[in-house]
Amino acid sequence: MWLDRFKHPGEFFGLVLAAFLLGIAAHSIRPFAHWPDVWLAAGLGFCVIGLRAAKSGLRRRSLVLLAAIIAGALRFNLTVPLPEQGLLPYIGESAMLRGRIVSSTEANGRIAAVAKIEAVGANVVTGPGANLYLRPDKSVWPGSSVEFTCTLRTPGTFPSNLERRRSLARKGIWSECSAKTSLKILAQPNAYDPLFALAKLRERITERIASVLPPDEAALTTGILYGDQDLTPQLKDLFQRAGLMHLVAVSGSNVTILVDVLLVMALYVGLPRRRAFWLVSAGLLVFVGFVGFSASILRAAFMGWLAALARELGRKAWTDRLLLAAAATLCLFNPWVLAFDVGFALSFLATWGLLAWTPIFEKRLSVLPRALSLRVTAATTCGATLMTAPYLAWVFGRLSLAGLLTNILALPLVPWAMLWGAICAAWGDWPGHLATAAPALGFAKAIILISKITNIAPWLSSTVPGMDFGLLAATYLAIFYLWLGLREDKVE
Repeated sequence: MWLDRFKHPGEFFGLVLAAFLLGIAAHSIRPFAHWPDVWLAAGLGFCVIGLRAAKSGLRRRSLVLLAAIIAGALRFNLTVPLPEQGLLPYIGESAMLRGRIVSSTEANGRIAAVAKIEAVGANVVTGPGANLYLRPDKSVWPGSSVEFTCTLRTPGTFPSNLERRRSLARKGIWSECSAKTSLKILAQPNAYDPLFALAKLRERITERIASVLPPDEAALTTGILYGDQDLTPQLKDLFQRAGLMHLVAVSGSNVTILVDVLLVMALYVGLPRRRAFWLVSAGLLVFVGFVGFSASILRAAFMGWLAALARELGRKAWTDRLLLAAAATLCLFNPWVLAFDVGFALSFLATWGLLAWTPIFEKRLSVLPRALSLRVTAATTCGATLMTAPYLAWVFGRLSLAGLLTNILALPLVPWAMLWGAICAAWGDWPGHLATAAPALGFAKAIILISKITNIAPWLSSTVPGMDFGLLAATYLAIFYLWLGLREDKVE
C-alpha cells in the first residue's frame, strides 16, 4: 500500500509539512473568522497527551499529522486581529495618523502605498491589523515617516469586493483611507537603508532599459529579469490569455541561473566551496531585496538556498520536500499567501507540476523529438498547466489552453531574453547601444508576437462559470488520485 512509504522518516516529514499547509488551507475557507483559540489549543494538547499514551507507530503518526493540521489552523488564526486590535477600533472615524511607509508603487499615473501605523492621535497602535492602504497625493519612498488625516474604512466593502479584501489582508492590511490622502513627510528614509538603496538601484536599471527599448518591450524585459510587472493593461490581458504571465514573475529559473553564476564566479576566483556557499547566500538575499519580498520570490529563493545548502552538506536535494519546506516556512511567517497570493500559489503549483508530472508526460510524449529540448519543454508545460489551470479558473474564472502552445514556443527564448536584457541594462544608452539593444528588442518582440496566438485562436481561452472552492478542492483530489495511479507506471 502506498501509505507504507510514509514510514520512512524523510517522507513522513514531508507529510507533516503537507498537513501543516492543510490546516492553513482549512482556515482559509473562512479567513476573516477568528476561531476560538482555546479550542485549537485544546486540540494540540489532546494530540500531545495522546502521543505519550499511544502504543502503535501508526497511531503516533496519525496524532502527529493531526497536530500539524491544528497547528496550521492556529497559525492562521493568530493573524486575524480581534475587534480591539490594530486599526479596527477606528473604522469609520476621521483621525490623525502617524506611521512609516512600508511600500509604494506608481503605475499608469496612480500612486498607492502601504503604511505601518504607529499611532492614531495620542493612542499607540498595537497588535495585528496596523497596516493601512492609502493613495498619496505625491510620490513617497519606502521608509519615509509620514503624518496624515484620513477616514478609515474596511477594504472591499464599497464597492463590495471580497477578493480585494483578501488580497489586502494577506499583506496585513485590514483598513484603508476612504479618499486620496495628503501626506506630510516627517522624515525621509535613511540613505544607508539597504532596502531604500536597492529600490533606487532597481529604478535606475529600469530607466536604463526604458531609455533604449520601446515601452512594451522594456516592460517585458524588466519583468523577465526581475519580476517588474508594469505591463500595460492590454499587454497584461494578452499574456494572461496566452498563459505567459509567469514569464514576468521571478521563478526558480531566475534563482537557478543566479546561483550557478555566483557559484562559478566564486570558484573561478579561487574561493573555497564553503565561502562560495556564503557568497551565494548573500547574493540571494540581495536579489530578494532587489526584486521585492513577494511570496513567490521568497519561495524560489528559499528553495534555491536549501538546494545549495544540501549540496554544501553533501546531501541529496529532494526537490519535493524542498518545495514543501519552503512553502511551510513562508506560511509560518504569513499563512495568507497559501490561498490568497496568486503569485505564490501559481509558483507553488507550477513547481509541483514540474516535479510530479514531467516524468509522466515525458514518457507519454515519446513521439516528440528530444532535439532543442522539445519533448522536455512540452512535458514541463503540460505538467505546469495541469496543476495551475484549476486554480486560474477559480481565481480569474478563465481557463486558457493557449499556454500549451505558447510556452513551447516562448520558453526557449527566455534565457536569451534574460542574457541580452541584462547586457542592455548594463550598457544603457552609452554609445553603441543600438548593437546591445537590438537583440533584446528582437527577443522581446518575438515573445509578444507568440502571445498574440490567442488573437488568432480565441477559442483557446474560455470562461469557467461556477468554479467555487469545493469544486477546486475536488479537482485537485482527482488530479492527485490520477497521479498516484500513473506514477506506479513511470519510467525508471
